[in-house]
Amino acid sequence: MPEPAPPARNPPTASPTDPARTGRASALPYEEVTEPGYPAAYTAGLLIEPTGDGAVLTGTCPRCHCATVYTWTRSVVRSAPRVVRSGPSGTGLVPVPVLCVCRTEHPGRPGDEEGCGAYWNILLERARR
Repeated sequence: MPEPAPPARNPPTASPTDPARTGRASALPYEEVTEPGYPAAYTAGLLIEPTGDGAVLTGTCPRCHCATVYTWTRSVVRSAPRVVRSGPSGTGLVPVPVLCVCRTEHPGRPGDEEGCGAYWNILLERARR
């Protein structure tokens, strides 16, 4: 897995041909797929905004190149406290699965899905308390 990216100082800029900016549908069909280069491409311009139980990740999808805002939470249902799993050997890194959730229309996308179907994993540094 790639090294975690430091928070970006400026929000990512969408490409001038980004369908989210042009208002047109993308010719890229929906496909649930991942590639080894997706994490590094995604974290290159990533803006991370911590929340009470996770983070809002604002970046560009490495597959369709559309702007995407992904909300990650550590837990969906609160339960009794437990040991927090972290990345390799207690490094304080937390693996985070990310999905493209762009609002661009992609041909063949199921009605209950968002984005282009791309997914990848990144590592975020756990906040110190």
